[in-house]
Amino acid sequence: MKIFTQEIQKFYDKLVSGEKFSFSKYADGEWMAMQGQFSTPGNGEWHIGPDTQISRDMLIESFRYKDPGYYVGISCPCCQGDNHYYMKDFSGQDEDHLTFANLFVNSNYQFFIDNFIPEFAKREIVLVANYNSLDRLNLLPFKVADFHGVDYDAWVHNLDLIDFMQKQRYNNKLILFSCGPLGNILAHKLWQENKNNTYIDVGSTLDLWLGNDVRNKRCYAVGIKSFSEKVCHWG
Repeated sequence: MKIFTQEIQKFYDKLVSGEKFSFSKYADGEWMAMQGQFSTPGNGEWHIGPDTQISRDMLIESFRYKDPGYYVGISCPCCQGDNHYYMKDFSGQDEDHLTFANLFVNSNYQFFIDNFIPEFAKREIVLVANYNSLDRLNLLPFKVADFHGVDYDAWVHNLDLIDFMQKQRYNNKLILFSCGPLGNILAHKLWQENKNNTYIDVGSTLDLWLGNDVRNKRCYAVGIKSFSEKVCHWG
């Protein structure tokens, strides 16, 4: 049985100790994509359709990739019901390499703000996020050494970033992804190529500063207690 607060502490300890790892999270949208359920979200962030097959295959590959330093976050039963068990089976991952997709949000968000953010400030950060974030990087409470801006449908339009970032040969960097399912693909491909960095899919946790929530406000971050105080549980 995994405990929500203990899981985020575990990954924080890995980060502070200097352990290199890659964390990739898969929530309801990513699961829909892997199941081939066509979708055009009302917030316009990214879609699933006939033209996303190549990206879908890469997403599945990232979900099922296994490596001692690679961790997969899946939906919890309290948020997504039986999908939790389907995702666990489909991933093929052992229990030690699975964790919560919601690792950094809901009631864990305050821990993320209080602990991960100050730790980020001590590191050389590479950030992949929406291109509109460029003008707001100075608002972040940590410095970004290298920024890669992507489109809203990045998992379709920006797959060339995989090869580009691999060629950068980053070393001892903390590479953060806030770019939808492209982040899952990058967390897999870059870790597979280069284990000299730490890769973390931080999802929407930086929206407070980057303003990427214009189209989709995250309930856990705007004070809605049913989310900000929600303690997710494992099945």
